[in-house]
Amino acid sequence: MNRPKNYDWDGYTINLYKDEQGDFLAHLVELPNVSAFGDTPEEALDELYEAYEGMKECYLADGESLPVALSKLAVK
Repeated sequence: MNRPKNYDWDGYTINLYKDEQGDFLAHLVELPNVSAFGDTPEEALDELYEAYEGMKECYLADGESLPVALSKLAVK
């Protein structure tokens, strides 16, 4: 499954960077256990999408709500 190019990640913040070995690492800031890596930024994001979709399935199967993305929190 490839991630849709316009996928908005449900408001979650993505960090994407290149490590010392030259791999690209991507993770969701609000979900620190959801991360992935790849040889290119696109590959890392595709893998992150797979991990994110799997995490959502687990939350739903357990009847739990997903953590709220920072961008969706009301600022007062």
